Amino acid sequence: MASGTRNIRMLISQDCFAFLADAMCEYSKKTAKFQSLRATVQHACSRANSMDIARQDLDLFLAGHPVDGSIKVWLEVSPEWLDDYNAVRRRITEISGKPVQDKAVIPFVVHLAQLRGVF
Repeated sequence: MASGTRNIRMLISQDCFAFLADAMCEYSKKTAKFQSLRATVQHACSRANSMDIARQDLDLFLAGHPVDGSIKVWLEVSPEWLDDYNAVRRRITEISGKPVQDKAVIPFVVHLAQLRGVF
């Protein structure tokens, strides 16, 4: 593991897994290149700094997409985009008023990217 790399292991729901798979597909079609989960989340995080995020957006997303489940997902956040990811995670935590787990941050930031036309 490279210095500064963060490995995220999470158990997500079938719904959340399907949502992320659809987002990877959408991003792949847009770029005409197969995109991984890492590339999809990295792209969403890099654009998130300019996005308005409201607590209502987070609450609506989490109400419609339960994140807890039994599907194992692993994501490596490398030093090249770790700052972007951490900044998004901090913003979402500030907006929610409580700590937010990676398994909620990751699909939510991808959801925001979809809503804002980033993919």
